[in-house]
Amino acid sequence: MSGAERTREAARVYFEAWRDRDFALLRTVLAEDVEFSGVFGDAHGIDECIAGLQGMASSVMDTVELTRRVVEDADAMTWFDLIGTNGARVPTVNWSRVENGLITRIRVVFDPRPLT
Repeated sequence: MSGAERTREAARVYFEAWRDRDFALLRTVLAEDVEFSGVFGDAHGIDECIAGLQGMASSVMDTVELTRRVVEDADAMTWFDLIGTNGARVPTVNWSRVENGLITRIRVVFDPRPLT
């Protein structure tokens, strides 16, 4: 599997596992020292990252719907709609960096106002 294929696969598993709330599976594609930076805060390390994603899934997220994914070498940009528990459809972009098949860095940007 090429580097770009590993990147695409890690991003696919990340989103499907998060959507399905399968945090054990999600953990398999995150590096131990993963760094997350998003609208609601930052997380350092796999445990903080999983806790943050669980928090989103349990508090404001109903589901996520993929719009487009672009992969270039070790980077994946995923554009998706975060569907809130209040029915809001929030356009969101996630930039993931993948090294040795594991996501090492995640940056997420969206306008949180529709979720409140």
